[in-house]
Amino acid sequence: MQSVDPSFDIVDRTRAELADLIDLQMAPLGLAAINALGPMQGKTILDVGCGAGQTTLQLAERAGNSGRVVGVDIAPAVLMVARARSNHLPAVSLQQADAAQLSLPDQSVDFVYSRFGVMFFADPIHAFGNLRRMLRSGGRIGFVCWRSIQENELDFLPLEAAGLALRDAPHISFEQPSFIKEVLCAAGFDKITIDPFDAEVSCGDIDKTLEVVTQVGALGKALRDTPDMRTVVEPRVRAALAERANSGRVSLNAATWIVTALKA
Repeated sequence: MQSVDPSFDIVDRTRAELADLIDLQMAPLGLAAINALGPMQGKTILDVGCGAGQTTLQLAERAGNSGRVVGVDIAPAVLMVARARSNHLPAVSLQQADAAQLSLPDQSVDFVYSRFGVMFFADPIHAFGNLRRMLRSGGRIGFVCWRSIQENELDFLPLEAAGLALRDAPHISFEQPSFIKEVLCAAGFDKITIDPFDAEVSCGDIDKTLEVVTQVGALGKALRDTPDMRTVVEPRVRAALAERANSGRVSLNAATWIVTALKA
């Protein structure tokens, strides 16, 4: 399905072009959620918002030759990257779809997993209910999502350097653990755990970090909305990143929730 929203298509293409850098930065956060789900050998796993496929490959490695991984994402450009990365793996399949409307059979997967892919549902209770429907009894869901912008240097530092005010954004819709629990309970999940997880993450040197933070995240959205600001903002953000560089490498704190829940 091709989006009719031009900004969505721009973000999709950007994520595809920057897939290697984004994956390098996000990998420690996604792996923390995978680890929280426990052993996966021989299991069937649904990867929600699989993006360019790094998490799908990581899950496939955990599932082994007797397991199966289904990756789903609504964005066509990143799925092209995911297909190129995974087409040698017969146990991996990919679908372009909205996970909220995904029609896998009832009780067909053992785990549902997501790295920052469950924060954009228009109706989160309905969406998580659909994911629960696909889980077998005793199956588990696990995902990583962002805490507040104020806690996340990845967003806060570039915005502050640019002289822009913090603002609400769709990607931090799950910043409040009470809201996460409310949604999961309403969708029918049990034994919900929500644990903070912080990590220093990096995608490399100053140039690579500048490329990422000015195209994705809160600052990336601000610059897409007001592109004329870019020439003024980029030198300020570069200077702030240079202050954080250590031997040429920039690391920033990422503040997340690691969430797991059970289908009884």
